[in-house]
Amino acid sequence: MAKKGLYYNINKRKKSGTSRSKKNSTISDKAYKNMKAGFPKKKKKTDQLKMSK
Repeated sequence: MAKKGLYYNINKRKKSGTSRSKKNSTISDKAYKNMKAGFPKKKKKTDQLKMSK
């Protein structure tokens, strides 16, 4: 059985046919986009400092 977490809960709701309207959504657009992108790693602050120089 899958570990209970984000994907587990999303798929469980999908299988049961339970949905929320966009208005009652519990996930932000930014977080959903991040999930769809495969949870990319955030850049470290030191990398950002090097890039700005």
